[in-house]
Amino acid sequence: MDRTELSARRKIYLRAVVRSAGLESMAALAKELGITQSTLTNIQSAKRSASRELISKIEGLAPKIEDGEILGAEAFLRGQSVDLEEHHSIAERLKEANRERLQELQSSEERTSKNIGEVAKNFDSLGSDDVFIFISATRQPFEMDPDETILKPAILNAIRRNSFFIYLRPTREYLKSLDYFVDIESEFENFKATLFSGLSKEEKDEHTNHLVLIQAEHVSMFDFPDFKWDIFYSDGIDAPQKARAGIAVAAGDPSSSGADVRIPLSAASTKGVLFQAARAIWKVNSGRRGRGKVPNKVVDRLVKSAEQATKQKAKSGR
Repeated sequence: MDRTELSARRKIYLRAVVRSAGLESMAALAKELGITQSTLTNIQSAKRSASRELISKIEGLAPKIEDGEILGAEAFLRGQSVDLEEHHSIAERLKEANRERLQELQSSEERTSKNIGEVAKNFDSLGSDDVFIFISATRQPFEMDPDETILKPAILNAIRRNSFFIYLRPTREYLKSLDYFVDIESEFENFKATLFSGLSKEEKDEHTNHLVLIQAEHVSMFDFPDFKWDIFYSDGIDAPQKARAGIAVAAGDPSSSGADVRIPLSAASTKGVLFQAARAIWKVNSGRRGRGKVPNKVVDRLVKSAEQATKQKAKSGR
C-alpha cells in the first residue's frame, strides 16, 4: 500500500477511534493521548508512524475498533513489499473489504447519548393525535432500559398531550423461533408501570390506551431481527403517507465488534414500512377490547394513509 492509501486508511481508523471513545475531535484525541495535535496529524498523514506504546493507548481508548497496527511502521513497510502477483481468496478479500467498510461506519456511528437526545426532542414535538411506532424483533427501545431517565419524561409529557405510542414486537412463539427468550410483554408492562407511576388513577385510566404493545407474527421487518425501525406519524407531516421513518442498522459480523448506524428512510421505503406496520396493528388490534387496545380512530388513520400511499389494501392478507 502506498503512502496515499495508508493515509486514507489511518484517517478512517482514527475517526472511528474518536467516535468510539466519545471524543469530539482529533485535537481532543491528541490531548487524551498526551501528544501534540501535529504529531497525531503526521501519523494520520503517514509522514510518521506511531510507537507500539502509543498504539496500545489508542487501542485502549477504543477497544472495539480493530486494526490499530495500521498506525505502525510495519504497515508502510509491509505495503511496500507486497507481491503484486499474490492472490487472495474471495473469503479473505471479503473479510478485508468488510473490515474497512465497518471502520468507516464506526467513524460515523452516533453515540447513544446523542441518539437519545435527538429522540427526546422528537418526542417533545409530538402533539395531540400524533403517533410514534417502534418496530423490532429483538432490539430493545432505549426508553425500556430501567436506568434510562431522559426519554421516559418526554414520552409521558407527550402522552399527556394526547400523543400515542405503539410498540410493534413479535409474539413469544415467534421469538422462540429466533432463540430469543426475553419476555417482551413483561418488559413492556414494567416500562408502562414505571412511566405511569406518578399518575393518579383517573390519569392512568385516561391515558392507558395511549401506550400500547402490539405483538404480531407476520411482519416483514421481523425478518431482520437486530434492526429497529421508528415511525413518526402526524397530519402535519407534508408527505403522502403523513409519516417519517428511520432505521437503526446493526453492522458487523459475529467475529468482531460492529457499529449501530441510524439512517432516515426515503419516502418510498417509509410508505412500505408504514403499510406493514398499519396492517399488523389493525389485525391484532381488531380482536382486542378495552385496555391494551389502540383507539380505532388512530388505527383507521394509519391504515387510510398507508393504503392511499401504497395503493394497496391493508385490511387483507395475512
